This record gives sequence, structure tokens and C-alpha cells, in this order.
Amino acid sequence: MRRKIAATALATLTVLSSAGMAQNATAVGTPPRYCHYNGKLQCATDFRGLVRLATNGAILDAPLTPTAGWVSADALSRRMERANPYLSSIHFSNPDWTGSVLTIAANGCLGSMTRPAVMNLNMIDPNFDNKLNSEVGMNGCQVSPAEHPDRGGYVGDARPIGWHNAGTQLYNQITSVSYYPTPTKEEAAKACANGAAVCTLKDAQSASVVSGAARPVAFSTNCTSINQSRTLWWETSFANEVSFETEYGQKLSIGLEFGDLKTGIDLSFTQRYGQRTTNTTTFKQQEIVAVPAKYRSVLYKTPSYQILKGVATAKMRDGGVLVDIPWTVKQAAADGSDGLTWDEIPLTAAELKDPNLCPLSGGVTRTL
Repeated sequence: MRRKIAATALATLTVLSSAGMAQNATAVGTPPRYCHYNGKLQCATDFRGLVRLATNGAILDAPLTPTAGWVSADALSRRMERANPYLSSIHFSNPDWTGSVLTIAANGCLGSMTRPAVMNLNMIDPNFDNKLNSEVGMNGCQVSPAEHPDRGGYVGDARPIGWHNAGTQLYNQITSVSYYPTPTKEEAAKACANGAAVCTLKDAQSASVVSGAARPVAFSTNCTSINQSRTLWWETSFANEVSFETEYGQKLSIGLEFGDLKTGIDLSFTQRYGQRTTNTTTFKQQEIVAVPAKYRSVLYKTPSYQILKGVATAKMRDGGVLVDIPWTVKQAAADGSDGLTWDEIPLTAAELKDPNLCPLSGGVTRTL
């Protein structure tokens, strides 16, 4: 699964400066510590050696000390996770992804391990207990830090990348970490519908009007030898939908009655098109049509669909993982007689003899 960085987190990152970062959490005069835990603790003399340990020798060109900034930390973690699918996270003692470093291999988040998987830092290595202040999840993991062992005390939401500045709740206070798998977009959309996630409208990005497929709605037969005028009442309904774009551009349609997003999407649609979303759009009216002799006239309705697209954010109730999911509203516009067409078809000899189509009255008029 690809890791997504919460947009709100990235926005905050852009305003951080070296002046605003917490001071180095490694005590003055204490050399940085570089360790890897995969059931047993192994330590290296420098960061390059730690990366070599954590990737089973696959990556040999890491810097001797970590490079500051989430961009470098994220780029390296992606390389590391490709080399070792069991890696779950990498942690740093400083809020800017530098200082002492601990990597943890807890089977990643792509397998069947029970969630959330909890790692107690005081049991792994007391040297890292209450001394880690930034982290990056790997192999689909989002990391939820906690104040006390076994997710006790204050618990932070799970994020793919996190940092904790001086003065914030978890600065130098993290004793345990938990791992949550990053849901797929399809899983997140279904969670919006069934209440497993708190879903909010992020924005409405684009609007358009498109034509749908023509649908036959009524017909009239004229079995006589002269042209006839027919009065035709007809009615038809088109289903509307909200759909979510999932992995690989696939579409998940779940109707218009779905969780927390309905109010926000409905408001956005009303602001754009001046009407609320509905499960169906119904068209009905009377038409007068001239039917040629010995012909069947078929009425078709081609609806216009009002389209509105945007993005929603699903926050999973279990762990607080964030997932952005694109959404689309497709609603047939109530446009009266627009989109009506007739098709005139000669009646066959057999149809002219069929009493269901050609009764003694000379023809029939029916809705479809």
C-alpha cells in the first residue's frame, strides 16, 4: 500500500523553522545511539551501519548521521521498506528527524499481524524511553505514539510521519508505539458509510454537465392507413449516485445515504447547482406526437447529469489513521422536455396483425 502524508501535517511542516524546532534531545556530550530491534536489539556505531543492519545489508550508502527534514527521512524509509518488508518504523530523538535512531521490525503492516501491534520502548531499550521525538512508518504502517506502556496515558493519532516539538504533549514522553495499517481507499470509503470512520469534506474541486445514455420511455403505434396524432403520458426515473475513486481508478458506488459526508456533499452540490442531492430524479409529462401510418413511434429520454467532484478525508475511529478519498456526485438534472427524441419504426406484417399492438382502435400508447 502506498503511504499517504496527511495534508494538514505537511501544511504544518512548511511553517517549521530551525528556530522553532526543539533542541537536540540527545544529551550534550552523549554520543548518538543507533539501534535496530527485530525481537533482539542490535546497535551500530553510526547511522550508515544501522541502515545496513535494518536492511540486511541491502543499503550501504546511507549518511553517517541522519539528514534533517521529513523529506530525507521519508525517502530513505521508502528504500528501506523495499529492502526489508518486516520494517515497521524508524524513530529519531529530535523533532527534525536527526539525533539517535531506533528502527523497529514488527512484521510491517502488510501481513496478518493483530492490530494494533504495540511496542514498549522501555522494554526494547531504556535508552530510547521518553527520548524519541519524530518517526516515520514503513511498509504500510502508521505510527501511534503513547505516553505510557501498552498505549497508556496520552495517545497520539496514527500518522505515516510524526514529530513532537518541545512544549507539546508527547515531547520526550513516548514510552510505547502502536502500528495501524494504512487502509485502502475502498476500505476508507466503506468505513465512511458504516461509521467506522469520521469523514469530513475536504473540498469540492470541479463541476460539469454531461449527457447520459438515451432510454426508451414510451411508444405509440398507428396501425391505420392515415397519419395519426397521439397524446402520450409518460414517466421515468434515473438513479443518482455518489461514488468514491479507489485504487487504480476503480469506482465504488454506495448511493446517497452514507455517513458523515452527506451533509457536506449535499451543501456543496446545492451551492453549485441550486438543488439538493436526491436518490432518484423523476421525469414525467404529456407529449403529443404525430405517428405516420403503419408506424411505431418510440420516445427516448436522454438525461443530462450534473457532476460535482471533490476530496474527503476519512479518519478511522480505530487509531485515527487519515485517508484522502476522491468523491463524485452524479445527478440527473430535472430539465423538463430537454433530451427527448423520437424514433419512427415501420410496423411489420406480423405486428399489424398482433392485437396487442394493433387492436381494433387502430393502435396503442404505452409507457415503458
